Amino acid sequence: MTRIIFALVLLLIPCTFFAQTKPSKEYTTHLNAAKNHNVGLVKDKAHLNKLTKQGKLVAIKQRGYGYRIDKLTHSHAYLVPKGRTILNAMARDFVKAAGQNFFVVTSLTRTEADQKRLRRVNSNASSNDSSHSYGGAIDISYVRFNHKLGANAKLEKHLETVLKQYQASGKIYFVKERQSRCFHIIIR
Repeated sequence: MTRIIFALVLLLIPCTFFAQTKPSKEYTTHLNAAKNHNVGLVKDKAHLNKLTKQGKLVAIKQRGYGYRIDKLTHSHAYLVPKGRTILNAMARDFVKAAGQNFFVVTSLTRTEADQKRLRRVNSNASSNDSSHSYGGAIDISYVRFNHKLGANAKLEKHLETVLKQYQASGKIYFVKERQSRCFHIIIR
């Protein structure tokens, strides 16, 4: 009898371990904010190019005042137009608070294929739709400033203060992701 119970437990563990969880209310709120930019799910590189030609997505410079774009392996340097405006404004406000420093953007718009590839190497990547796949999300590292890897509590605090101000003014949502050590920002 004990063996039967033990066998049943072993059979049930994988089922519960791999079951897809229901998205949280916060996740749903953030995803809906990204979807509200009316870009739709960015399927692939061809679709990304089409959205850029239509002006629904805009290119983000590799170097901007107060920010730098990291080498992007699973995303592309494009955002909804409002996202570019907010990124530039947040970077200016960061420089005002932190002096002549810059933060590092680690992820922007992902195609559906990019998101699938990312899931293979990052268990934190959503198995549901990602706000990155709608052109409305930015990841900013909180352990890389001025291209130096390592904790900098002072610069992290300045960046978080700026993000809290933008969230309070209704321009963004943000979450501090511990595993990927970044602030995940959703343009509202």
